[in-house]
Amino acid sequence: MTYQEQGLIIGHSEVLKTIVQKGLFSERNKLEEDPSFKQIIPYAVISYKEPEYSGVRGSQFFYLFRRGSGQTEKRLRNLYSMGIGGHMNPATSVKSEEQYLIDELKREFFEEVRLSNGCIIEDIDFIGFINDDSIPVSRVHLGLLYNIRVSSKDIHENETDKMTAAWIERSGLVEFYEGMETWTRIIYDYYIK
Repeated sequence: MTYQEQGLIIGHSEVLKTIVQKGLFSERNKLEEDPSFKQIIPYAVISYKEPEYSGVRGSQFFYLFRRGSGQTEKRLRNLYSMGIGGHMNPATSVKSEEQYLIDELKREFFEEVRLSNGCIIEDIDFIGFINDDSIPVSRVHLGLLYNIRVSSKDIHENETDKMTAAWIERSGLVEFYEGMETWTRIIYDYYIK
């Protein structure tokens, strides 16, 4: 299955099921430079929305990462990213297609960040697919975009040698736009702006 459409392709849960049912696992190093295959990457923005007080709407924040020199993917070093995620592992048990993806996304989430002081994941929403053939790293990956909403800002990155992060209010994200990796620009342009 290939997409001609570029950018963020909203929704399509039936396509999501087909990807998991018909996808296959292969050695990552064989696929990293082969655009005839798209590696599926569960990928999520982390968001927090302040509660409404006395009729005043709370601000929405997103957790913005800056990839450091310890980052494995050299093509993305020193860029800003709103997403966490990564390559999936082969399933060890039979699960629903959606649950398999959520479990892989949560595994990546907890590898990258930790929650403290009672902060919990409140919701995980599937948004759509990120398809971008504009740069070499994106030509070999297809993002499955989710929004992970947490209950507070008590979240911390685990591997500070690989990345640093901070909560940025929605309206302030534009200041980081020029330094954003392409998937984050797509998320900003089609989902957040």
